[in-house]
Amino acid sequence: MKEKDKIINEEKIINDNLIKEIKRLQNILNINSKINYVNELENEIKLFRTYYKYSEGEKLILIKFISINQDINFDIIVKNTELFSTIEPILYKKYPKYIDSENYFLVKGRKISRNRSLKENKIINNDVITLEINNFD
Repeated sequence: MKEKDKIINEEKIINDNLIKEIKRLQNILNINSKINYVNELENEIKLFRTYYKYSEGEKLILIKFISINQDINFDIIVKNTELFSTIEPILYKKYPKYIDSENYFLVKGRKISRNRSLKENKIINNDVITLEINNFD
């Protein structure tokens, strides 16, 4: 009887050790699976950047246009390296009544230079750009 109890206890210890080893290996598999997933995402990002001709410093950012009289409420996603002058016509296509007015744009109280990129104008993701009309009358 004592011999059987001893064998049962030894088998129990072996079984517990095997269970611990199985859990350890499962953790390794989960980690490897996550690493593989991250690697796949990185490869997709590289392909995306190549396909859409994004260089290293370029990022997609969301900017929001508003107007003082609150009739403009327009969001757009663009590259941070785009010239502001290339984005302005997109706004005017959506809001044509502003095409012929003399407009200027502000971000965080600073006037935006049309011939500079968003990055050069220090426009970052989620910035709000205010359209204002010059009234010389």
